[in-house]
Amino acid sequence: MPAAAKPRFRNTLYIAIALLGVLTAVLVALIPPDEKLGGMVRLVMTHGASTWVNMATFTLAGVLGLVFVTGAASTRRWGEAFRWISFPLWIINSALGLLSMKLIWGGILWDEPRLMMTFGLLAAAAVVLALQLVFDAPKLTAVLDATLAGGLWALVLLLPNLFHPDSPVFSSGNWAFIGPFLGIVAALLAIAACIAVLIARRPEPAGE
Repeated sequence: MPAAAKPRFRNTLYIAIALLGVLTAVLVALIPPDEKLGGMVRLVMTHGASTWVNMATFTLAGVLGLVFVTGAASTRRWGEAFRWISFPLWIINSALGLLSMKLIWGGILWDEPRLMMTFGLLAAAAVVLALQLVFDAPKLTAVLDATLAGGLWALVLLLPNLFHPDSPVFSSGNWAFIGPFLGIVAALLAIAACIAVLIARRPEPAGE
């Protein structure tokens, strides 16, 4: 890409992120109140959609890490980009999950298996980021990304879900909920993709 076009391209991505953020807010507002949860269902569904996207970013970081380790050097920055997206997004998801527990169910179930998984994954992701910052070992952190992604999926598939039923949005059969939920997932995925491009195509550090 010509040097003169790079600032315009980045500005376009910033605008796209802002517009997608507005679209996400509109879709959240379109979710109708639930019979049991009322308007708080918007918080629960936003948390669910964000978690889906976060699982996708962890997975992409892991897959791209494996591709990088097997010889595709061009995927290194893309894997690192999704690594840097995944960690702060998981912090946000953890906060949303705790908030929804507290506001809707009146307390936090600290011994809930998936909540424990949340904190474990957060700690592991922090370790991987710390290793990237302290040591210049991109293949090691790439392998750890893949391990983290595999562990995430294994825990999601194996751990019991005591907090709420599986796929509550889709089991409702109501497209007033399903439609906005899928729209939120798509918008958040697009935001993550735009941020990944910004990170992966950041200017090369001097001497790299």
